[in-house]
Amino acid sequence: LNTALEAGEELGATVANMRFVKPLDEDLVARLAESHDLLVTVEENVIQGGAGSAVNECLASLGIDRRVLNYGLPDRLLQHGSQQDMLEDARLTKAGLLDFIGGYMGSE
Repeated sequence: LNTALEAGEELGATVANMRFVKPLDEDLVARLAESHDLLVTVEENVIQGGAGSAVNECLASLGIDRRVLNYGLPDRLLQHGSQQDMLEDARLTKAGLLDFIGGYMGSE
């Protein structure tokens, strides 16, 4: 969450703490989707089957068409190491997140 908070502060973005994936707070997801043009999910987990996927599925089931960027661990084996080393290797850092969002924003 700290990575998302730091990046959000730099971008002037709203940051919501999901706390847990199940049960998903569908009301919160819907409110954020209705009040923002872009949603970005950030998780220290593989995206497939995680929080980002849950947000995508929630929006689809509610019929809300909103752009969503999912940022998390790649679906591959990671090298062993400290948590910090692994996060840096996967670019789950403030700089990595800002680059990811910036790359998307620059492509529009």
